Amino acid sequence: MQKAKTAIETYLDEREIAYEGIDHPPAASAEEYNRTLNTRYEQQAKVLLVRYTKDGATAYAVLAIQGHKRADLDNLKQVVGATKLRLADKEQLKEMTGCNFGELHPFAGIFGLPLWMDKDLLAQDRIYINAGCLDYSVIIDPKEVQKLESPLLF
Repeated sequence: MQKAKTAIETYLDEREIAYEGIDHPPAASAEEYNRTLNTRYEQQAKVLLVRYTKDGATAYAVLAIQGHKRADLDNLKQVVGATKLRLADKEQLKEMTGCNFGELHPFAGIFGLPLWMDKDLLAQDRIYINAGCLDYSVIIDPKEVQKLESPLLF
């Protein structure tokens, strides 16, 4: 998905955000990513799309958590004050972001969506993110993601 890779690089370059891009064999799940890139799960940003209802309106948000964690949707529902919250399905993911499973990245501003970010990612010196495709990743300081996206931290 060359188009997504270029969009991410342009987004980061135009905002003068430091990162390293790396090509690698395809990896979609946290386990595949761990084996392929030899990263610690704590360094991996697992990125998901959530659909929620708040104040009667339905919206989407990009969710970034550490690779070894599961999304605690009940906790997130409380944190954001939503009446409903669930993971988006693959059709909604494709429609809202153009991404397939495993390709979503936390640069939510590209999609005009908010980012909700696991505060534990900020404890890492750098994080690894699939960047719009399964065979290209971005290595970045999570504080740069925070500076760029102004995420809701939980």
